[in-house]
Order: sequence, then C-alpha cells, then structure tokens
Amino acid sequence: MLKEEEEQICIEEQEDVERAVSALRASSSRRQATTPRDEVPKTKTEKIPFIKEQVLVGIYNDVFPCTAEKLYNLLLSDDSSFTNEYRSSRKDKNLTMGEWHAADEYEGQVREITFRSICNNPMCPPDTAMTEDQHFVLSSDKKKLVFETVQQAHDVPFGTYFEVHCQWIAETNGENSSALDIKAGAHFKKWCVMQSKIRSGAVDEYKKEIDAMLGVARSYIESCTARDETSNSLPPPSVTQDIS
Repeated sequence: MLKEEEEQICIEEQEDVERAVSALRASSSRRQATTPRDEVPKTKTEKIPFIKEQVLVGIYNDVFPCTAEKLYNLLLSDDSSFTNEYRSSRKDKNLTMGEWHAADEYEGQVREITFRSICNNPMCPPDTAMTEDQHFVLSSDKKKLVFETVQQAHDVPFGTYFEVHCQWIAETNGENSSALDIKAGAHFKKWCVMQSKIRSGAVDEYKKEIDAMLGVARSYIESCTARDETSNSLPPPSVTQDIS
C-alpha cells in the first residue's frame, strides 16, 4: 500500500512539473518586449527546450522548394500572410497572431496564435478553440531553420491532458531548396486511460494537416516568387521633365 501511495505522489509531482513547464511556455509566447530589441540587456541565462523531442515521430522528410531563410521570410515572418491563407483554406476562424519576440527562457524568438479550428474526429465537437505557441531559431549563416509549435485544443475530450508538439528543421541544400524534416507527437501533461488512442490519433491528424499546409505553402511561395520576378522585370518609370 505504501509503494502505491509513493508512486501516486511521484505521478502527481511530475504532473505539477509538466503544468508549470506548459504555463511558462504559454506566458513567454504571450509576453511582448517592452523595450526596443537592440536595448534589451544581454544576460546569460540557461535556455530550456521548447518542446518534448522524445515524443516526436517522423511524418515528413523531403526536399522543399526554397531555402531555410526564404522559408522563414515567406511563411513565418510577421509580414507574411501565409498563416492567414492557410487557416482560411481550412475554414478555421477567429485567427489572432502575436508578434515574434525574444524570451529569456528560450533561444530564438516566440509568439502565440489563437484560432477556432474545424474538427474532423467523430469523438470531437464540430470545432474547438486552439492555442498554438510557436518558436523559431535561424542559424547565424541563415542556412538552418528550426521551427517548433505546441498546440493546445481547448474543447476536445481530454483536451487539458495533452498537447501536440511539432518540429520543423529546414537546412538549405541548394540555391532554391532545402531538406525539410518534420516530426510531431502528443505530449501528456496528465495520465489518462485514452492515452494510446489519443497519441496515435493526434499524429494521424497532424500528418493530414502537414500535407495540406505544405500544399498551401508551395502555392504561396510560387505566388510570391512570381510576383517578385514580375516586379523586377518591369522597366523603371519614365521621368518627364518640364521645359520652360
């Protein structure tokens, strides 16, 4: 009996730790810098992982038609409209996006986005409120991009028990291409009896989402590239001087 009580205490303590880690990530993603980035004091703080890499499984590995730097600029930067276009294509609603900002706890930058997402699982409601904490690190030579997300579904069964963690790693391997590796998995903050089924279901759903997302991403990149090429090929405007 004593051993069972000790095991239960250990489980509860671990769940407390997981809730604290999740709360810290959410707080950092929402927090906005109050001083200009150049004026933020440089302090040496130990960075912590943004996601649980041990829960990830591979879902995509192939060549992607843009460099790592271009992937960030076109798809992820504050100026990009890609996320809006992708969420609209899914018929998701109420998208709100925070701006990228530095966080003492994590290397690189973080932000939070929220939206209402369509659910396709028969065990779930028609849609659910979603919070997605995002994190990226671009290497100093801009040839490697690590992009990570943590999704929290608020209205699905056992939604408070788990998060979906995802990691993209893009490494430039040509003038207009990169090797893109994407992994995802369900991380449980609290044990539940449906854990195995939820884990496999979450990965299957995210595979479908990645397929759709990369399809929209390719079209978006092609559109941006064609627009830039057209703009660069136009002759400069003529200047007419008035002769008095």
